[in-house]
Amino acid sequence: MKKILLLCFALIAIPLFSQEGTEAKKEEVNQVFQKVYTEITLEDFENTQYGPDNLKFIKSKDQEGSIQIRDQYPAEFNNSKKYLGVKVYGKKGDTFQIFPAKPLEINKYCKSISIWVYGKNFSAELFMILQDANGTNHRISFGKLNFLGWKKLTVNLDSRIKQQDQYLEQERKLRIMHIQYQPANQTIHPQWQYFYLDDITATVRDKYKDKQSDEW
Repeated sequence: MKKILLLCFALIAIPLFSQEGTEAKKEEVNQVFQKVYTEITLEDFENTQYGPDNLKFIKSKDQEGSIQIRDQYPAEFNNSKKYLGVKVYGKKGDTFQIFPAKPLEINKYCKSISIWVYGKNFSAELFMILQDANGTNHRISFGKLNFLGWKKLTVNLDSRIKQQDQYLEQERKLRIMHIQYQPANQTIHPQWQYFYLDDITATVRDKYKDKQSDEW
């Protein structure tokens, strides 16, 4: 009877110990990740000015839009006081471009880019045009804004986006060229759509340096 009880205890304990080991391993990996990577702020909209020149679109009787720095009801994170309000009048097939008011450049190796967005349940899609170290532009999608309230949207950068020269030790940068908003409503007539942007951040680490001398 004692042998049976001991066997039952062992069978129960093994998964528990295994689970504890897995959680400990995850925590160890997370601590290493936090030591290697840091999150930097590229734009917080606190001290930059945005106006009509920062919003581009094909102007017609069916398209309108405006942007403005706002300070009422900011997001409750990172002690935010200001953010960018965007309103556009359009429909599916239209594209609205928001150009940064200052250069948004990333000198380090970038794992991901994030942006805080206040959605209004419009099924539009938000993109970012990112120029890599080779000068090639990539359009990365943050997904549809079919949610209500503030939400942090994150995109991981893949190997297609080149960040460092393969052969020469040179300073290379990533550049955020602009943000794109594409309405999804398929109605005959355009409609007013609203969304709000706050902190644009990047998760980065130092680039690996070739310290080995080939003179031998």
